[in-house]
Amino acid sequence: MDNLIQCAYFLYNYCTDFVINLANLLHLSYYEVNFVFFCLLYPLLLMASFIFYFIQRKRLKRLRTSIKMP
Repeated sequence: MDNLIQCAYFLYNYCTDFVINLANLLHLSYYEVNFVFFCLLYPLLLMASFIFYFIQRKRLKRLRTSIKMP
């Protein structure tokens, strides 16, 4: 359990440092970079993954009916 807590602590610190360094490179604040990640990019990627899933499911269903697989 301690290893899991240490891993989570390391991951949190790494991500925070990454965002702070990215904010410094782009001359933005930490909050602005967080906004871009969690309010713009994450929802877009989440919606894109759902759309990709439904497209692939439709293709697979079409492929199964054309091959006549059970």
